[in-house]
Amino acid sequence: MNRNVPPSPTAKQEIYGLVERLERAHEVNRAAINLVPSENRISPLVERSMRLDFYNRYFFNDDLSADFWWYRGGESVGDIQSSGTAALARLAGADHVNVRPVSGMTAMLVVLLGLGGSAGSPVVSVAAASGGHYATAALLERIGRQSRAIGQHAGHIDTDALRKVLTSEEVPLVYLDLQNTLHELDVRQVVDVVRECSPGTRVHVDCSHTLGLILGGAHANPLDAGADSMGGSTHKSFPGPQKGVLFTRDAQVAEDLRGAQYHSISSHHFAATLGLSVAAAEYEVFGQAYAAKVLRNAQALGTALERHGFEPIKERSVITRTHQLWLSVGTDEQATDFSAALASAGLRANLLPDIPGATGLAMRLGVNEVTFEGADEQSMAELADIFALVRDGHIDQAVKMREALKYGFGEPYYFQDASDPR
Repeated sequence: MNRNVPPSPTAKQEIYGLVERLERAHEVNRAAINLVPSENRISPLVERSMRLDFYNRYFFNDDLSADFWWYRGGESVGDIQSSGTAALARLAGADHVNVRPVSGMTAMLVVLLGLGGSAGSPVVSVAAASGGHYATAALLERIGRQSRAIGQHAGHIDTDALRKVLTSEEVPLVYLDLQNTLHELDVRQVVDVVRECSPGTRVHVDCSHTLGLILGGAHANPLDAGADSMGGSTHKSFPGPQKGVLFTRDAQVAEDLRGAQYHSISSHHFAATLGLSVAAAEYEVFGQAYAAKVLRNAQALGTALERHGFEPIKERSVITRTHQLWLSVGTDEQATDFSAALASAGLRANLLPDIPGATGLAMRLGVNEVTFEGADEQSMAELADIFALVRDGHIDQAVKMREALKYGFGEPYYFQDASDPR
């Protein structure tokens, strides 16, 4: 290729066209109401931090050592990562915070490699059919460990099955990866069984979905319940960039995690890490009120949907005690059609198999993002009205109501711009 030849006008138009498409799609997404529980938006201040030169820079000098600037470019802002790590430590009540994972899945990999024993070791996790993460068992097998998946119901692990595994094998790790749940996980119950049957076994809580609820004080802190470590992704109920984080109060656990992380993660996406620092600082201001509102909104939406004739999937007669709620919406075809109809009205929902208590596809909803944007219990009632309009075929009315609702939310749980006086 002759690099001295200028690009053709056609090529330039095509590239500009791609960017214009992205911008239009961005505006459509911003106007939509997103009810996917595994997603969240980032605040305007976090978004600003993600657009800077640091997006393409490596940063390895976590300790800000004067003689370890082997990669230049982060000297002037490395202390911002440090302050963000300190904010996360305060929120979690943790002595050690690892912000190197780039996602919840890489956080999972680090924990399984660092705490999961040697090749061939059995590791306990939560069965996918009862709400555990779909990938854990397969990942364990791929890295040479053995999966011992056990069930749970309504936040309670099958302790009989857990005792059986712990007393019959040397288990280095119990990995509590509950991703689909309407109830808070009873970590203390698990820790008590582990300490009784196998004191040397470590307990890690993958709280990717409920991290925002935990750091906001709406759910109990697993570290307070005796877990050796916890962590996960930072973009679900916690409103941060797509990243991962790990917490512990145990220096040896922190060292083991860092050792595994060193050989499994190179770039930790520096701009996203700086964005996480900003998100943590904002969460110290807004997190407690936001997390409490998430729980109220989830219950309010489920109750309002039930009044409209929808069928929430309940556990122990409870609609939800987390940011999630689940709907049974008929056959797989009916579920797909309803999800598409909601999308045409500007509402984003999540269809999933393996929802406990459901057959086939169920609709998994989350109120974390709309709550972050300022929605309240009255907003949830109006959302249920929109669901009913879509179900009954009144898409145009649903669009108008969604537009009015979206732009009528109250104060969000973040600083809106640099001049925000709050």
